[in-house]
Amino acid sequence: MVTNGEVTEPQYFKGLEKELEDVVIEVRHFRKDPGALAAVAKELKDKESDVGVSSSGYGVDGFQRVYVVTDVDEFTSKQFQEARRTCKEAGMELVLSNPCFEVWLIDHLVCCPDTYSRAKDVERKAIELGIVGGSRDKHIDYPSLEGKRNDACANAGKHNTSERKKARLNLNNMRFGPWTDMPSVIERIGRKRG
Repeated sequence: MVTNGEVTEPQYFKGLEKELEDVVIEVRHFRKDPGALAAVAKELKDKESDVGVSSSGYGVDGFQRVYVVTDVDEFTSKQFQEARRTCKEAGMELVLSNPCFEVWLIDHLVCCPDTYSRAKDVERKAIELGIVGGSRDKHIDYPSLEGKRNDACANAGKHNTSERKKARLNLNNMRFGPWTDMPSVIERIGRKRG
């Protein structure tokens, strides 16, 4: 997982790794726009392939999958289109949260309200539900989410409408929130475990 989230996303993926026990999730974070983030992820993936052994010590195929995880924030369509192009060329997956990753966190407990297209609203709801707290309200209370991935996927399906999916796939504008690509990540991890 290569993300521009400094606290929330890394904490979530480390919590998920611990919960699943038989999955190794390596998280790297960089303060970069989506296009630059995808470029860094490609470099890391290429370097891993060149070395032939992952830094985790699990052999030649250390990274079974590389995900570039980013919020929509204030980034531009052009930056997301660049990220998508780089991901496609490198065999990586671009994972978007619109407006922010907290959409996915909220979905663990309730469906993120359909009208929440601003990060401020989503973040406030995550605080209200007790999912996040601490410094800048970015630290996750992972135990409150544990074992609720299926609920989160079902709830995401309610706001990830077909109309929003078209906008998400086109990336011509960023007005498709609330949205999360995380159900596809969870599905893939489930298939690898199965």
